[in-house]
This record gives sequence, C-alpha cells and structure tokens, in this order.
Amino acid sequence: MQTPSSSLSYGTALARGLRRRGPHCGIGTLLRGYLKPVTECEACKSDFSHISADDGPAWVTILVLGHVVVPLMLYFGRDDSIPLWIACVTLSVIMLIGVYVILPRAKGLFIA
Repeated sequence: MQTPSSSLSYGTALARGLRRRGPHCGIGTLLRGYLKPVTECEACKSDFSHISADDGPAWVTILVLGHVVVPLMLYFGRDDSIPLWIACVTLSVIMLIGVYVILPRAKGLFIA
C-alpha cells in the first residue's frame, strides 16, 4: 500500500474525488459501476476498504438539486400558460439527470 504524499493538498484530493479518481494518484477509479466503491486503487494500491460515504452523497445531491428544482416548481406553479403535464415531465427529467450526474461525483468526493 502506498502512503499518501505529504505534499498532496486537500483541494487536489477533493478535485480528484469529484472526478471519481483516486485521491492519491488521480489515475485509478474510485467507483466500480455507478456507485459501488472499490476496495483498492488499481494504480497506486491505496486502500479504500475502511472508508464509508454513508448518507453524505445523497444529502449533497438533494441539496444541490433542491436549489435547482424548487425555483422551477415555483415558476411552473405560478405560470398558468404551461400545462401541468409538461411541468411534471420537465421536473422529473431534470431530477433524474441531476441524480445520475451528481450522485456518483458526490460519492467520489466523500470517499476522497
């Protein structure tokens, strides 16, 4: 197992985690598939088996998407020219795409 470099800054490690890469080397992947964390970096052999992200990534995803979706909900609710079905479909698509994009990156961030 490779030990982390003392010159590695928190910002660099977090940026690599946000890209779903190993925080030490930036080469290996943190996630296998969509959300399954790896136990060891394939490039630098850093051990990630003791790290658990728990509910943090879901919390961050809800926080970010809430700031996007709630204003749109208020806008769609006050604008009578937009049919209800279009508003529901639009908000659902935004939520699904947002969760698909944000959740694995938030998990990588928390693991890093």
